[in-house]
Formats: sequence, C-alpha cells, structure tokens
Amino acid sequence: DVRWNATYLMLKHLVPYKDVFSVFINANYGSQLLSARHWHVAEKILEFLKIFYESTVVLSGVYYPTSPLILHHLLDIASHLHASEKDQNLMSIVYPMKLKFLKYWQDIPLLYSFAFILDPRAKMRGLFNVLQLLKEYTGCDYSSYYADVRTKIYKLFNKYERKFGFDL
Repeated sequence: DVRWNATYLMLKHLVPYKDVFSVFINANYGSQLLSARHWHVAEKILEFLKIFYESTVVLSGVYYPTSPLILHHLLDIASHLHASEKDQNLMSIVYPMKLKFLKYWQDIPLLYSFAFILDPRAKMRGLFNVLQLLKEYTGCDYSSYYADVRTKIYKLFNKYERKFGFDL
C-alpha cells in the first residue's frame, strides 16, 4: 500500500513529464496503456490531494506554534471537501473522506479553539465566523459549542485575573 502523501508526491513529480512518459510507455509497452483520460484523472487527484499535503506540512512544523493554525486548515479542508462533492471523478472518494473528517473534527478540542481565539488575527468573532462556515460546509451545528467555548474562556480569564490581576 502507498500512503496518500506518497501518491501526491509521485504525481507531483510525474505530471510535468506526462508527455515524455507517455511516449516512452506507449512506445515500449503499447499505445493503449496511457491515454489522455488517465492523465486527466491523475491531474484531478493531484489537485485534490494538494490541500491535504500543504496542511500536513504546515501543521507538522516544529519551529513555530501550530495550534492557532489548526482551525484555519480545518476550514480549508472542509471547504475543499464540500466543493469536491460535485466532481464526478472524485464523488466516490469524497463522501467517505467527509465522514472520516467529521469523525475526528466534528467535536473540536477546546485547546484548538482557545489557541485560535488568542491569536490576535482571530479572536472570538473569528471563531464565530469559522464555526459558521464549518456549519455551512459540514452541516454540523456549532452554536452550542461556541457558547461553551465562550463561557470557558471567560471563566479561565476571570480565574487568571483573580490570581494575577491588579487594580488600576
């Protein structure tokens, strides 16, 4: 078995040389082995896997914080899966992938939401917007999750303020 990221890398390096590769294969092994349709499917798969590869590379970083970035990438992936549902070439693989995505990410860990909120670019309003978009792409309702995150972060802030706060 070949993992999806190895498939992506192989296709990424193969597709630019598709003409040369086609000539070689067709000359040595028969003209029916590789057609334009095969290359079209390979390019579609390459395009589809690109976002997963890029997210994996970014979120595997060790020299910068990745926790605030997770919700950004979850949103990108959910959007990508949602957009790919209508593609005839990918329809049969997108549905199981979307189910697997929801299995792991329907319940977003609180840590990632806190990290996202503490990022100055996102804040609470950004979390609300991301959850609204996730609802649109996945069909999951995150309104109670948002209320829960909001309550818990305010509770955490009040605890911090009691312990370390000062009067002006």
